[in-house]
Amino acid sequence: MVGPDGKEYWTTKQAAEALDVAPSTISTWRRNGYLTPVPKSPPRKPLYRQCDVIHAEKIAYDNAIRTSGSAKRTSRRHFMPLTQHREPDTSAAA
Repeated sequence: MVGPDGKEYWTTKQAAEALDVAPSTISTWRRNGYLTPVPKSPPRKPLYRQCDVIHAEKIAYDNAIRTSGSAKRTSRRHFMPLTQHREPDTSAAA
């Protein structure tokens, strides 16, 4: 959904679909402080800016690599230009 400011906003479900993760992952990122819903969004249906969701995924991934004890540094397929991300299915959102 595009907000009045012209920026793209996603619900938890849309963000999860776009990043190919479970909705509970998005909620975990919120609980861990990686992601903050936009002000005045409904508590049971929070909205997130698209760029904030992408940034939260990168923070979560970097933290997972750092705390895993692995020296391996790989890049995920998700860390690509926003134009290459899957668009979430908005047909069911209303």
